[in-house]
Amino acid sequence: MNTPAFSETVPNELKELGYVPPIIKSYDNNGINVWLDSRRKIYDVPFWQFTMDGVQWMVLDEKHGSASQFYSHYKLAKGHVICTGLGFGTREQWLASKPEVTKITVLEKFKEVIDYHKDIGTKWHDKIEIINCDANDYKGSCDFLSIDHYEYDDVLRILDSIKKVCNNITCESAWFWMLEPWIRLGYITDNTENPTIIPKKIWYGGIKNDIQENYIKIKTYFEHVNLPNLNKEQLTKFIEMY
Repeated sequence: MNTPAFSETVPNELKELGYVPPIIKSYDNNGINVWLDSRRKIYDVPFWQFTMDGVQWMVLDEKHGSASQFYSHYKLAKGHVICTGLGFGTREQWLASKPEVTKITVLEKFKEVIDYHKDIGTKWHDKIEIINCDANDYKGSCDFLSIDHYEYDDVLRILDSIKKVCNNITCESAWFWMLEPWIRLGYITDNTENPTIIPKKIWYGGIKNDIQENYIKIKTYFEHVNLPNLNKEQLTKFIEMY
């Protein structure tokens, strides 16, 4: 089948922004396992799961929650975009549909992930190029940097990855996965869906739900990241969509 995953349940707001779900096919090769999980043990709806050597790297649920988490990336993307991590290609194909985006460079460490897409016949948008490399070591420049290559890393490794990438890649602005909950909560923490670690909290001086002030403080904390200037309305929308 070449039908986009859960295409009948795409929220109207995402549809109006040109979002089309990726085509996903069951797969089991080279440590990559992709399957439709209908047991609803993790989410309350069916979802496609992508694991590598038994570790979850990407999901796409029937409600397209994982796509909504990239709403902020879509709104901020323009010109040449560098994306770290590939997964199902959900973010990359969506960002490529935006007229203001001229080119997308995807940095994917694992050749097996790239091979999955080759094997199932993924047709990439003409704007997209994929480079097989470690995002933490890549050096380059872009207009917008979209960071998401640390699904189940612990929070200290996540922070280290963000720092390395932003030190090596110059950009006009950047955004990274999980930033929205950190702004809302007032502290930095692990991916709460990771069952293998005890979540840590790293304080940056924020107060829960003090959105605008928290963003000012987290921008200071991430002084090495070119986070954009945003108002409370924009931040609130990003958090609501996430």
